[in-house]
Amino acid sequence: MRSVCEYAFAHLHSIPRRSGESYAEHGCEVAHTLRESSEDASLLAVAVLHDLLIHPGGPSLLSSAPLSEDERALVLQMYALRRLHIDERTKDLDTIIQAFMQDPRLLHLRMAHRLNDVRHLQRFLPTLRKKIASETLHMYCAIAGRLGMYAWRYEMEDACFSVVSPRACANLRARFEKWRELDETCLTHTTEFLLKNLKEEGISCSLEYRVKSFFSTYRKMVMKKRRFEDLTDRLALRVIVPEIMDCYAALAVVHSCMHPIPGKLKDYIGAPKENGYKSIHTVVYPLPGVTEQPIEIQIRTEEMHAASEHGLVSHGEYKTLQYALDARPARVSLFRNLLSLREEARSPRQFEEALRKYFQEDHIAVFDSENNLYHFKDPVSALDFVDRVYAKRTGNLKEIRVNGRKSSFGVRLHDGDIVEAKFARERKVESDWQELCFYRSTRVKIRSLSGKLRAATRSTKRSCSAAASSESNSFRGGLRVKRGGSASACFTTPSPVSPYRRTRRTGMLRP
Repeated sequence: MRSVCEYAFAHLHSIPRRSGESYAEHGCEVAHTLRESSEDASLLAVAVLHDLLIHPGGPSLLSSAPLSEDERALVLQMYALRRLHIDERTKDLDTIIQAFMQDPRLLHLRMAHRLNDVRHLQRFLPTLRKKIASETLHMYCAIAGRLGMYAWRYEMEDACFSVVSPRACANLRARFEKWRELDETCLTHTTEFLLKNLKEEGISCSLEYRVKSFFSTYRKMVMKKRRFEDLTDRLALRVIVPEIMDCYAALAVVHSCMHPIPGKLKDYIGAPKENGYKSIHTVVYPLPGVTEQPIEIQIRTEEMHAASEHGLVSHGEYKTLQYALDARPARVSLFRNLLSLREEARSPRQFEEALRKYFQEDHIAVFDSENNLYHFKDPVSALDFVDRVYAKRTGNLKEIRVNGRKSSFGVRLHDGDIVEAKFARERKVESDWQELCFYRSTRVKIRSLSGKLRAATRSTKRSCSAAASSESNSFRGGLRVKRGGSASACFTTPSPVSPYRRTRRTGMLRP
């Protein structure tokens, strides 16, 4: 690393960036940021020299740089990603995503590069500063969240939020300051109270707390339409234990000594998030003498805690990182932002609102019978699930099983549910199914299918009725029934001179 840094300062120290510092200083800053989540010497060396091709003699300098062939290839790929604006052009976004999938190490380098720029936003001119902040807030933070890089995500969000929406950020900062003393008191007392109870039960653990970030708080207030005072997860306390079984033992202690709020328990260990995040979350009511506010308790192992801070890259799990990036929901979400810009948003403000709405954290993970993972916006019913997963067979749905038990079509799904659907050969859709779904798209589908089924049924009945009438007339042989109930001759093609006569007594025809 010493030789790499010396090489950078020898050739890049005299070339300034738009932000004022030299490319040599910039490379060392990026490497310093990268080291927060990785100690991979190869990546750190690439971070220091990633701008080497800026030099007029860049190709020759790269060939003589103290790097391996693999590291030189990474430098070339990093250079190819310069000046791409993923918040503006679909082509640029696709180029970057494809590059990340081919070599996920590029994502780690690019994230460290962007975080370093965000930490020094004041170096840039106001116009460029706002452009970088907007792109970071809308795209890079979303990618970081989907890949579990929460520490970097929250830092970038708060720094960019103050640039993109300075007035909203200032108002929120004032609210936090007003509640700061009470927040710290509640968190301190709760930490001492829980630590004492956990140790009495023989659970070895460490506790730390956090206050929800500015932008996360703002996003939740806007998306959930809640007041600042009504947020139940603004204060959080983390219980970090050695083993997975200790997580559930700690949960039992928390629920026994404090009062959990119903419906707030989320087990992300049993059903991890798509980005690999694992933890147990529960929210407890205020407890006299301990806390005056509800507090979210997060329980996880030390390994889970490290992964939650910097994602999978903190352990060098690039294959898992590549899968998470290549997963369909991740790609769809990124392209969907750009499609919203082109198709729906009439102004930058509308685009911003569309992005915030999509990236709200109110999605649940549901599995199908083959253990495939799907994410749905909460609330979602079993019928919504079937319509999304088995779109062409929705009308033939016969039976639903949730976690192995037969359930109604309208049952609401929760995190980690396993849904098994069985279908009939014939269409069984009914208009009543519209009341069993939460998604508008499902209701529209059910209405359309039931309407088509009714029309087909009516058409079939008319055809059957016409056929039966025709067959009846043929069977009667042309006899017309009079009002009195007796039959009279009504030959379709009577002979001019009939050889038959009708008897007066019986009405029968005789020769």
